[in-house]
Amino acid sequence: MEHFAFIICSQDDARYRRCFQYLQALERPDVQMEVLRVASRHSIAAAYNRAMERSAATYKVYLHDDVFILNRRFCRDVLKIFRADPSIGLLGMCGCKKIPPSGIWWEGKSYGKVYHGDPPRVLLFNQPAGLYEVVQAVDGLLMVTRCDLPWREDIIDGFHFYDLSHCLEFIRRGYRVAVPRQEEPWCYHRSPGRIDAEYERLRQVFLREYAEELSGNQVG
Repeated sequence: MEHFAFIICSQDDARYRRCFQYLQALERPDVQMEVLRVASRHSIAAAYNRAMERSAATYKVYLHDDVFILNRRFCRDVLKIFRADPSIGLLGMCGCKKIPPSGIWWEGKSYGKVYHGDPPRVLLFNQPAGLYEVVQAVDGLLMVTRCDLPWREDIIDGFHFYDLSHCLEFIRRGYRVAVPRQEEPWCYHRSPGRIDAEYERLRQVFLREYAEELSGNQVG
């Protein structure tokens, strides 16, 4: 039996309950599931590290509390990809083939789809030709890992760029990152996101730390 841990970063009881309700509706074919709630006002990477250390699950699903998993076959579909390619260490719902020099992933050639915003609309990128598309980074609205690597709370001490950082840490260790083919979006992400001074600060931190990985990357 495969073991999944769903790790939700949440400080809002109502949003957490709604997120949890969608998890309860998932099909569980030979799957053991646990749900861990973590909270942090300062660093999502630190919160995820705490949860990672608490769980022995092989597969960990890190998600925001305003992300609702609509695909009831989610666990089965995730396992299908991980079993098809043992080199894949991390999955996300949407991401980019190569991170642009700006560090803003959606400015690059992107793949995947998700319901996004309130009211929801489909955020649609390129569709993978096969079961999945190998990419350099995915968005942190939902990330699934098959092994544990520390989140870089030592450098990413806020709520932006923890996702791209984690993807590149997996790649540094020889794993691949991928986006699944979705006929309909697997998730609804209610928040429209926010770009502010904190986003810019962490963007510069990210660009300095991963300059080698980003060198030579072009938009498109």
